[in-house]
Amino acid sequence: MTKSKARVLEISPITRVEGHGKVTVHLDENNQVSEARLHIVEFRGFERFIQGRLLWEVPVIVQRLCGICPVSHHLAAAKAMDMIVGVDQLTPTAEKMRRLMHFGQFFQSHVLHFFHLSSPDFLFGFDGDPALRNIIGVAMQNKDLAVQGVMMRKYGQEVIRHTAGKKIHGTGAIPGGINKNRSIAERDLLLNGADPLNADKMVEWSVAAL
Repeated sequence: MTKSKARVLEISPITRVEGHGKVTVHLDENNQVSEARLHIVEFRGFERFIQGRLLWEVPVIVQRLCGICPVSHHLAAAKAMDMIVGVDQLTPTAEKMRRLMHFGQFFQSHVLHFFHLSSPDFLFGFDGDPALRNIIGVAMQNKDLAVQGVMMRKYGQEVIRHTAGKKIHGTGAIPGGINKNRSIAERDLLLNGADPLNADKMVEWSVAAL
């Protein structure tokens, strides 16, 4: 059997991800995979241009890394600033508020990825027509499912708004804690809000989606 030459397969750009990237698959002379790599090709430079800024500005600045997952960057920066100011334990309220903010981010981001980026492949198959295999195709084929995806992401964004002050690029986490607590009424709104924007409905839809 004649051996083939080593070669590299490149998939660029990869789609259905929140950002930009590519994949390279390295094949040896026997066409066996010797290495596979995911390349993140974005460069932001935030580490450099926050130098010299006031420390309480950093959690607000670095979350501009992303419009989909700003809370993750916001909280990571706030935790770094906690260390700088010598806070190694948050108050119970601050701990819960930051966790709820993170859970809201986790929820809305995963909903976006599942319904908008992944569900078309699951519903139409990987060999489905690309013109149909997208979120518009999902909405045309299964309106109720598409609406659920939109409303679930909206709920996650509302959790973020209540904890971070804004749905995108909030200010809730500050060095040493948080800048505002939520009221009982705001808490109850997330728990028992008008259908379908309440916790029970989100759990029901999440289980159904799985």
